[in-house]
Amino acid sequence: MAQWLKFEEDCTNYLNKKFGDRAVFFHFGGEDSTISDIQVTTNAGRKFYIDAKLTPAQCGQFVLIPNVANRCFVFSDKNKTNLTPQVQAIVKHMNADFEAYKEAGTSGKEIELNDGGKTFCEWIVSTYVQKGAEFIITNNYTILPIRDFAKYFDVTATYRVKRSGSSSVGKGNLPYVTQHIRKAEYPVSKFLAEGSKLFVYSSANLHNKRFVLGEYEYMFSQRGDRFEIRKLSNTFNANVIFSIFNKNQNGLTDTEFITELK
Repeated sequence: MAQWLKFEEDCTNYLNKKFGDRAVFFHFGGEDSTISDIQVTTNAGRKFYIDAKLTPAQCGQFVLIPNVANRCFVFSDKNKTNLTPQVQAIVKHMNADFEAYKEAGTSGKEIELNDGGKTFCEWIVSTYVQKGAEFIITNNYTILPIRDFAKYFDVTATYRVKRSGSSSVGKGNLPYVTQHIRKAEYPVSKFLAEGSKLFVYSSANLHNKRFVLGEYEYMFSQRGDRFEIRKLSNTFNANVIFSIFNKNQNGLTDTEFITELK
C-alpha cells in the first residue's frame, strides 16, 4: 500500500478512536484528488472534510497550456479548480519568462514568485475550502484549521510535465488484460471483474507494477487486500504543482478540536 494511502487510513482510524464519541470519520479520499480524504459527520449532523497530508507532500495542482504563438500560458478549461487571482498572478509571472517555463519538461522549473509563499497558500486554502475541507491532519496526527494553513506550512510551486491520470480497464478490455496477465505469469490467485473494473488477488506485492498492452500502459494499484488494474493515460499535461513542508508548529489541542466538532 502506498505510504500516503496508509496515512489517510491511519488518520481515519486515529480520529474515530480519539473522537468517535463526538463524530463519525469516514475515509473518502484515495486517488481522486477532487474529493477530500476524510468525511466528518458530527453528532449534531454537521458535515465537512479533513484532508490528510504526510509531509513533505504535494498539495494541489492545475494545468497551464503553453500557447507558443502568443507566448503565454493558458489556464486549461479541463481544470477542476477555478481561475483565481492567485492563478492569474502565477500566470503573469510565468508569461514574463515564457521560454524558460515552456521548456520545463518532466524535471520541472520552480516558480520563484515575489511573495510566492503567501500566494501559494491562498490558492491551497481556497481550493480546499471549495472541496469542503475545514481541517488538515498532518504528521504525528497534528490537526489544524485550514484557515491557518500558512502558519503551519511552507509552500513551493513547480511547473512540470506530468502524466494526467488513470482510469478503469473498461469492459471491452477485460478479456484481453486478463489474458495478458495470465500469459505473463504474474503471481495472481484470482481475477474479479466489477463493471468496468478489474481486480486481482495476490500474496505478492504487485503495487505499482506496470505492463504495456497495445497502445496503453497498465498498473497494479493496491486496494485493501486486492489490486485494481488501472489503465494509465497517454496524455501528458504541464502542471503547476504545489508542495508543502511542515514548520513544526503545534496544532489544535484535543479540547480545541472537540469544540470545533460541536
